[in-house]
Amino acid sequence: MSKSARIIAKLVTITIITFQVFSVPVPAMAQTKDMNKNTTFEVVDNATGVPAKGILTKDKWSGETDYTISMNIWYGNNADRWRLYENDKLIVDEKLVNNSPNPQKAEKIFKDKPNGEYTYRAELINKFGITVIDETVTHKVTKNETKIDIDLPDKAIGKPAVGYKVISEDDTNVTWAVYVANPNKNYIWAGNDFSTWGVSFDTTAKILSVENAGSFNQDGQKVTINLKQDEQLLGLNTTRVFTVKVEKQGNEVSPKNIMPNQFRGSIDYPEYEGLPSTFIKGKKDLNASDLIYNPKEYYNATVKSNTGNKLIALNQNSKTQLIMGLPKKMPMPVNGVNGLRIWMPSKYLAMGIGTSQELFRINLNFMVGLSIKENFTCGLAPIESGYTENIVTIDGQKWSWPIQKKHPDGPFQQEKGNFNEVKKQYMDYLPCDAEHSSYVTLKTGETDDSSYVSSAISSAISITLTREFLYAIPKNDFDNFIKGAKDPWAEYVLVDNAYNRGVYGLLQRNLFTTNREKAMNSTDLNKDFELSGFANHIETIRNIITQMDNETENIYDEKLTLDEVDNYLKELRLFYKNGTPTDAEWDEMVKDVHNAFNVLSSHWGDNTISYRYDFLTVLRVAKAHLPTPVNPAPSGASWVEQVNGGNH
Repeated sequence: MSKSARIIAKLVTITIITFQVFSVPVPAMAQTKDMNKNTTFEVVDNATGVPAKGILTKDKWSGETDYTISMNIWYGNNADRWRLYENDKLIVDEKLVNNSPNPQKAEKIFKDKPNGEYTYRAELINKFGITVIDETVTHKVTKNETKIDIDLPDKAIGKPAVGYKVISEDDTNVTWAVYVANPNKNYIWAGNDFSTWGVSFDTTAKILSVENAGSFNQDGQKVTINLKQDEQLLGLNTTRVFTVKVEKQGNEVSPKNIMPNQFRGSIDYPEYEGLPSTFIKGKKDLNASDLIYNPKEYYNATVKSNTGNKLIALNQNSKTQLIMGLPKKMPMPVNGVNGLRIWMPSKYLAMGIGTSQELFRINLNFMVGLSIKENFTCGLAPIESGYTENIVTIDGQKWSWPIQKKHPDGPFQQEKGNFNEVKKQYMDYLPCDAEHSSYVTLKTGETDDSSYVSSAISSAISITLTREFLYAIPKNDFDNFIKGAKDPWAEYVLVDNAYNRGVYGLLQRNLFTTNREKAMNSTDLNKDFELSGFANHIETIRNIITQMDNETENIYDEKLTLDEVDNYLKELRLFYKNGTPTDAEWDEMVKDVHNAFNVLSSHWGDNTISYRYDFLTVLRVAKAHLPTPVNPAPSGASWVEQVNGGNH
């Protein structure tokens, strides 16, 4: 027999042996159909061993929600069953038609799969044993636009809404939809938009995956989920949802203490005493006890000095009075002038500065110092100094008042670019159509110019934004820096430098990173790191703050008429033009202010009130009608961009 004939004979023999296996009628399932619908097929089970090595495949590759996972055996021993696992969870266990050694196929069809990453593996089983398919298949769903139905509050003020919802759960795992949202449909105070890094919460569970996030981190029980940078601004009616899959561990699996991580940091606005509890908005029979806790303390003329206040008025030298000491002669040069006298040129400027302290906690002595440094606003130069502008006479002595009254940047020199940037990030206080010339530039600059009010408040908002900026940058950890700094002037020095020379210029010195330890141990940051700013900006204002804080004799006070208070309120209204309060609500506020004025003026008997003793009370009556929080977080697209830039 030839070699080729022997090969043919062997093949015939093998074929005959193979087909001697008897056929068995078995109930088989139509592949991947309902397991309750049995159909009987006459099949030939010719399997001689465990199932052949099949392969897993998928039919979609671009994040689709509908896709099919298929198992194929091209030739060889078939399986009687197949098992499909998704992310190690068994999702399919079905009977198959065994028609060995012919090709065999099984598949699982997925519809409207939620966004997420899914890894599949499979096992093939027959009477000889189990074959595990070596290769896994992963499909990442990114195109599911189906919104998870989440119940949101009607509105969110001050902070975005946060929460979670259980999507699926079994004995081992649970999947949550964790959300951060701005549910507001229209503008409301402190709720037009929110700038947020993401959310954080506590859980004893182990985080397996988080979808739709920029990143996430689990440190013990604390979980932090970060938004993608282009999703960090939550405009009106905007919800961000993270799909969080966890492995159940411990006793507190469900998320606890869910908090939004806003672009803010731990910035402090100290609490001040308000009006007596008997004060009620719209009260018809208002009397002095509704406005004054303790008349003896209220009208006490003794001045508490050396409060230690620097940038922020942390320690009030009176709970109800505005104490503004005006040294008659500075013991050191100011703006190159020896013997400079501090004065308050306008009641309206005094009211604007007092408002800045009550609303933003900016030390009124700082505001006076800033005005002198920037435009000589609250400073008088002796005639012998060479200044001859705007001669004024006080106590029989002539002085020069070197202010540039009509300078477009006003008494605090707030530049137009700065104003426009603040407007973008503090839209509650500054409406989108606010103009620099209407808020900052003085109309006449004379002592009866009520625009001093808006100029002071606008500058205080700008200072506040600079302060918020430094606290908002996570890398700075500014709060702990200030708490641990050995220089008691640290916050003032750093905020004033950033205000005068720019935040990014300050950040380039790496005081909060590379040089952090050295900076925190410095007892004089200004000197050790040369932070003085333009023309000794820091030293000049610091000297003024200190001397004003030490002054106990020459305390500013002026009589205020009802017309002057009304003029003040008209300027204050400029900062509440977005519809909160409404015109009707504002009118009710004015009525209450008038009632309070009448009650307080009765003490003096001349239809006036005192700036020192009464203005703060009148302001607090107005404040009872103003929206809260008084210090909303900055926000807006440029805020997100700048804080991210500072953090990088």
